[in-house]
Amino acid sequence: MLSILMGLMGCAGLSREKPTLAYDADTFRATIVARVPEISPGLSHAPHEIDEATIERARRHVTAIARGPARIQALVDFLSAPEPEGLGLVYDWSVSGTAARTIERGRGNCIALASVLVGLGRALDWPIFYAEARPQRPETQAFEEVVALSDHMAVLVVARSVQMIIDFAGPLDELYSVRPIDDLTAYAHILNNLSAQIVMSEHATASVAAWQRAAAGFDLATRIEPELGRAWNNLGIALSKLGRFDEARDAYRRAVELDTAFGSAERNLTMMETRALGETTISKGPLPE
Repeated sequence: MLSILMGLMGCAGLSREKPTLAYDADTFRATIVARVPEISPGLSHAPHEIDEATIERARRHVTAIARGPARIQALVDFLSAPEPEGLGLVYDWSVSGTAARTIERGRGNCIALASVLVGLGRALDWPIFYAEARPQRPETQAFEEVVALSDHMAVLVVARSVQMIIDFAGPLDELYSVRPIDDLTAYAHILNNLSAQIVMSEHATASVAAWQRAAAGFDLATRIEPELGRAWNNLGIALSKLGRFDEARDAYRRAVELDTAFGSAERNLTMMETRALGETTISKGPLPE
């Protein structure tokens, strides 16, 4: 079963009308293609797109419920309720993806499940949005001697009668700052996560080919959302692993500009520079007496 918290929203200054946060499928694809003209058609779909049959099942599940928190709860329950009453989705922190891929797999992490909920809610004409939940003390993942920040996503429902946060991984306390993000940023987060999963294998050290694939994914995430500091940090990690140090340095510096509060990019940049200096010293041999 999913671990879900629903609570009153405490995001100051968020109005009900936020047209820049939500994109319909056609506008999303057009915007993606404008930012990345060479993107393949398979990568230009909105992360919350869901097939009509699933939408109709959700609609039948919630329409008999009174509007307000009870109806929101009914839709959230639909995600985890076993077939045929619901989708039977299971929370899995290690599996990211779009709404369609999450339903296909039957499991997903917070942003994967958020994509399903946002897609269904939008189909029901709800004012529902992705949101970043940032802790004061960031959660990190270490792999191959570098450090990457872990993302946490929630969902906001913002209507006149109810304003709520839905979280899939447990309660959000006062140490978290929750802010709405647009669909493009959410998709960049998903691509960032998927690219990290390529190299964060538990079975073996990542190969050069894996780092190349990850670098391409991180680069795509930064082109879709140029202000996603975490993707720039991860791009720096991948480029440094590939020996492309000048490009890695630029990526780390961009990450520092965007996410200075976390310090991950600064640590990774220092580590790369220190290692490069050490290798240069060794290659020159011992100093003359």
